[in-house]
Amino acid sequence: MSIALLFRSMRLSLLSGMAFTLAACSPGIQETAQTPNTPPAAALAAGKLRVHFHRIQNDEDKWGVFSWEGPQTPSKEWIKDRFMFSGSDSFGRYVDISADAAKGALKFLVTDGDGNKNCGSDQSVNFAADLGQKGQEIWLVEGSCEVHSKAPAISAANFSNANAHWLDLQTFAWPGAPTGASYRLYYAAQGGIRAEGDSIKGADGEINLSPAASLNSALQSRFPHLKNATALTWSAADAARAKTMLKGQVVLAQWNAAKLVQATSLQTANVLDALYASAAQQQQLGISFDAQRRPTLRLWAPSAKAVSLNLYASSGSEEKRTLALQEDPASGIWSVTLDDAGLNNRAFYTYSVQVFSRWAENKVVTNEVTDPYSLSVNANSRRSFLADLDAAASKPAGWDNHALPGPLAAVDQAVYELHIRDFSIHDTSVPADKRGKYLAFTESNSNGMRHLTQLQAAGLSHVHLLPAFDIGTVDEVNCSTPAVSFAGADSSQPQASIAASADKDCFNWGYDPLHYSAPEGSYASNAQDGLTRIKEFRAMVQALHGSGLRVAMDVVYNHTHASGQAAQSVLDKIVPAYYQRLNANGGILTDSCCSDTASEHAMMEKLMLDSVQLWRQHYQVDAFRFDLMGFHSLATMQKVKRQLEADPARASYVYGEAWNFGAAGNDARFVQARQANMFGSGIGSFNDRLRDALRGGGCCDGGEALLSQQGFANGAAYDNNGKSTQSQDDLLRLADLVRVGLAGTLRDYSFINRKGELKKSSEIDYAGMAAGYSADPGETINYAEAHDNQTLFDINAFKLPQNTPLAERVRAQNLATAVVLLSQGVPFIHAGQEILRSKSLERDSFNAGDWFNKLDFSYADNNFGVGLPSAEKNRDNWELMRPILNNALIKPDQAAILFAKEQALTMLKIRQDSRLFRLQSGAEVQQRLRFLNTGPQQAAGLILMQIDGRGLAGAKYSSVLVAINADKQSKRLPAAELKGKTLRLHPLQQAGADAVVKQAAFESASGVLDIPGRTVAVFVE
Repeated sequence: MSIALLFRSMRLSLLSGMAFTLAACSPGIQETAQTPNTPPAAALAAGKLRVHFHRIQNDEDKWGVFSWEGPQTPSKEWIKDRFMFSGSDSFGRYVDISADAAKGALKFLVTDGDGNKNCGSDQSVNFAADLGQKGQEIWLVEGSCEVHSKAPAISAANFSNANAHWLDLQTFAWPGAPTGASYRLYYAAQGGIRAEGDSIKGADGEINLSPAASLNSALQSRFPHLKNATALTWSAADAARAKTMLKGQVVLAQWNAAKLVQATSLQTANVLDALYASAAQQQQLGISFDAQRRPTLRLWAPSAKAVSLNLYASSGSEEKRTLALQEDPASGIWSVTLDDAGLNNRAFYTYSVQVFSRWAENKVVTNEVTDPYSLSVNANSRRSFLADLDAAASKPAGWDNHALPGPLAAVDQAVYELHIRDFSIHDTSVPADKRGKYLAFTESNSNGMRHLTQLQAAGLSHVHLLPAFDIGTVDEVNCSTPAVSFAGADSSQPQASIAASADKDCFNWGYDPLHYSAPEGSYASNAQDGLTRIKEFRAMVQALHGSGLRVAMDVVYNHTHASGQAAQSVLDKIVPAYYQRLNANGGILTDSCCSDTASEHAMMEKLMLDSVQLWRQHYQVDAFRFDLMGFHSLATMQKVKRQLEADPARASYVYGEAWNFGAAGNDARFVQARQANMFGSGIGSFNDRLRDALRGGGCCDGGEALLSQQGFANGAAYDNNGKSTQSQDDLLRLADLVRVGLAGTLRDYSFINRKGELKKSSEIDYAGMAAGYSADPGETINYAEAHDNQTLFDINAFKLPQNTPLAERVRAQNLATAVVLLSQGVPFIHAGQEILRSKSLERDSFNAGDWFNKLDFSYADNNFGVGLPSAEKNRDNWELMRPILNNALIKPDQAAILFAKEQALTMLKIRQDSRLFRLQSGAEVQQRLRFLNTGPQQAAGLILMQIDGRGLAGAKYSSVLVAINADKQSKRLPAAELKGKTLRLHPLQQAGADAVVKQAAFESASGVLDIPGRTVAVFVE
């Protein structure tokens, strides 16, 4: 996923794609006939924007306005730096914000500082023309995304919201509700509950609830974000009717004597788990077969009133046969068995689910929807396919007996991140009908497959495929590629052509799941046929296995492409408001950029576990990369890992993005799979510490920050680009972060820092966080470039001085790549990094089309300077980019591309040559790896890493010494610790194409090292 897009949506600065409509907050408040009397408060000054806010319980004190654009002094630190509501009037509270009228609008979120947002989406208000003369006012109401230009009427009841929670059979929780009030629960089988003044109408019945001071300790532990909520309970007799009530509308009301104070719908996911999950988790959902291959279809829909199956003979047929499903009351699973095995791998189906939905204006609706457990679908996912994955028709020739790669230790892996379409869409050595498709990987003599084979021979173990499950943003039948032609290095024409058809073309990264367990159809030769995508996905895997490569799959269980009653919503149409993570108002959270899922709910977790197992069992996928893994609990990720390790002969690697943010951030709802919690988990997480130290700055910098923060590999202090203000101490600080990465980012590894102090890696600062956090090297994914943010070549184009010769640019890139490949842990290379890939400075190419994402395995061009990148993400930086794109010193020729490739292959081979670069445990690293040239007197820009090989099987050498000289100047350094050693340049470098590294020398008698500029030299003993 593009962390740049997340930064835009979440306003974060410390995190390491796609374009979706954010799920809206709950609809506006329900109006009453009375408008509150709002007398003028303090006089409103010219140039001020007064933001009014009303909460029913009058608890606005901890709420404030976080605004990153529009104030004269914008908020900086995420949700802590807010404009607090300090003034009072009869509407509620307000705050006056000094506006920067030149910005045209205020962009903001109202938040309580704990991660809760009043509206799930970013909000904005345009500044009035007379703001500078008399100020401006807006009014906001709890749980509504509507921005009012005058004080709105307020109702005590809002059944579009769900501020209260039904936690288990006996217990309800209502945050912020007083214990001294009285409470009633109302239910209606068909919906229709409404508020009329101080009356609740339309209910079938009501039940009094008893308030308690707080939840019991067990519930507080399970639901930490609700620990301060008021607890409500009822009798066992009332609880006996819970399952019936949950099939209709259920609301909760607070009363003060005869006055209705507040009424709301309920969040019911947890009680559904309490009532049904134990039995449901034991059953197979989706399609299963008996001995005669007759299919049984099962759907979990415990709140549904009725479910039927619609069978279609073909993808396009409108004729259907409808069969009723029967519910198992213990599990909430509806099922039907078909008597005709001949429908397998031929028929298509949908479900019709009759269900009460808050998303459908609190009504009972009948949704025709695909199966969440779909194994395949027709074009554009309108119908599920009745697939039998064990049938011969669903397999390419030789599938069942093809050789599967055996297990690898985590540190023996090396991963190559690749987009399926990028791999071949421009490769003329691939037949035209296979370009951009799964079948391109079966062309063993194509440029791309020859390139992958060379990487594999050098030590690459895995090809990591960007999402290849069924996605929602590419039209699988009618997508087209826009005609784009070169119009100048800094022309805006290419991006304009792409933008005009960006949502209709055939390119997208694919982080927009529709069906987690069905292959994507746009990569198949026939999207309409449900079998083709299955068979061709398997053919791709088989071909990669045949080349000696394992397959890692990018999985995105943290969100869905759509939710609610939207056309492409699936889960939410079956069990409304269950699968999605909700905010305090009951609106769907969009912290991921899209509709977040809630894997803390048992059946969402089951869907995730079952899906992973399906890809492993039926498609022989070898590893899984979890998008926004920190949105899942550590316990869930450990279940994934244990499940995959059940077969030790095929043990899989699990890794992902362990970032910490959003409503689940800082373990607010559960112990997250975030970096600080990953110690000892055996699960890999991406290492932003090493990435940022090498590249400079943060993931999502724009404007002058792109120039002012150089990295260890591109000039910090030693090669000032004219915009940087970094000192030599900054360079030493970055070098310490690189050392942390070289040593596996281990929490407990110790070395001498730049100040001469013996410190653990966890005591080295990374933007206010501990730099070291892992227990063993296999828990760290080392990288300098990934699919999101600028490529390494492009970030260097910004940060290196503009007069840097091409040869030096290539050396800077090679140095960063070498550090990644020689660090302890799992190296991760973005496709094309080894051949200087550029996206013409694009920072978020998720929807930038084939033009900016071009990958050229003929090595003729690296795609730099093909036009200004997309206006949507880059327009503010265009003027900064123009001279860079026109700089003739930057674009490489084929010789430079081939040189970079050969150096990457050499470093892969060196890593593979000795287990000293693949130490298995934190203890081994602590015992064998040490750094020379440390402390305040070190030669700046030079890192010396020595690894002891004595007594280690597979070490091959008594020791190795890695000398990393990032400076453009050569370094001559006496190292007393090395006197008398017999060190020679690694044979692979001696025989390699880099003449400069061959100048690296070691004098045994004196212990003096000579290391050329911008060089990584590996010496062996």
